[in-house]
Amino acid sequence: MRISTSQLYASGTNGLLRNQYDLFKLQNQFSTGRRVVTPADDPVAAAQALVTEQKKSVNEQFLDNQGNARSQLAELESLMKSVGEELISVKSRWIEAGNGGYSDSELRSIAVDIRGKLQHMLGIANSADANGLYRFAGYQGATQPFVLENGVITYKGDNGARQLQVEASRYIEVSYSGRRFFEAIPEGNGVFVTGAAAGNTGSGVISNGSVLGPFSGGPYSIDFTSATNYEVRDGLGNLLSTGTYTSGNSIDIGAPAVARVEISGAPAAGDSFTVRASATESLFTTLDRFIQTLETGKADPAAFQNAMLRVGASLEQALQHVLDARADVGARMIELDALSALGGDLDVQYQSQISDLVDLDYTQAVSQLSKNQLQLQAAQQSFLKVTSLSLFNFL
Repeated sequence: MRISTSQLYASGTNGLLRNQYDLFKLQNQFSTGRRVVTPADDPVAAAQALVTEQKKSVNEQFLDNQGNARSQLAELESLMKSVGEELISVKSRWIEAGNGGYSDSELRSIAVDIRGKLQHMLGIANSADANGLYRFAGYQGATQPFVLENGVITYKGDNGARQLQVEASRYIEVSYSGRRFFEAIPEGNGVFVTGAAAGNTGSGVISNGSVLGPFSGGPYSIDFTSATNYEVRDGLGNLLSTGTYTSGNSIDIGAPAVARVEISGAPAAGDSFTVRASATESLFTTLDRFIQTLETGKADPAAFQNAMLRVGASLEQALQHVLDARADVGARMIELDALSALGGDLDVQYQSQISDLVDLDYTQAVSQLSKNQLQLQAAQQSFLKVTSLSLFNFL
């Protein structure tokens, strides 16, 4: 086959250009640190890297959300801690107010302190985050949750809690409903609550009682037919039992017995005491009742003691309620820590996968560079030799 001079030059030029392009491509790889500079370099690896980068980006967004959620929950837990500390202080003042030697003026001075603590807790309940959203308003972040109306603190939020997506299938609550935290506190001992009738004339005082079984069938009443005899009746007025009263002795309620209470002092004929299932009570209602009890004083010692016992039981329930809420928030923070650790591991894994797909192997690239340089030099020298051949050199 005859090779023309133009074909010889064209073939040699194309070979030189291919070798130069290979060197140019290697130089780009060295300058970027990537083996796949454009999708054309390795379409399969480029497509896989794109999918992995998308996964990595989503994972990074989840990590950001987890950090945001952790920050909001830490602030929420700090507020709950402040409420708990105030409640401990209130409980201390309750114990102090139980001192039989305190005068009515001293009790009123304690009431002033409790009112200040109530205002502080109301301020916490109406606190807002850096974005101006109320923390305890549920979904109604722009609405002040607790408002004083006609002397009563009323909740204006809802039962919801704002959420953040912290994982593909996990949303975590980053706020707390004010109704759930400040209002859903069980009365009495958490199962039932005791009380004395307003018209009692004796000095009987009823304890907060203890639970013997599943409480049902209430409310129950303990009616004194005389100073030494009583009847226990259910909510329909049916007689359940009778007994002879001795101060401090226990009285079982129900058939079979579901509750046990103690009455001390000297009840009068016609006095009545109640035992009913616990409802929920607002923390602010409890504190307001405490203040009113202190301001009323000891004009009726039995009524004062009965009211103080009920306040004490409510404060115990409120303290436990705050601890439970803090434990709930703490559990969420622990879950976030676990998710963040997993997300961090995934981020490293995704980065490693991307690196394996598109990053440059410098050892292999340096070897390839030396090979391409040698090829180009050989091609240049051979092209020079071939193009210098001429019949005229031998004439």
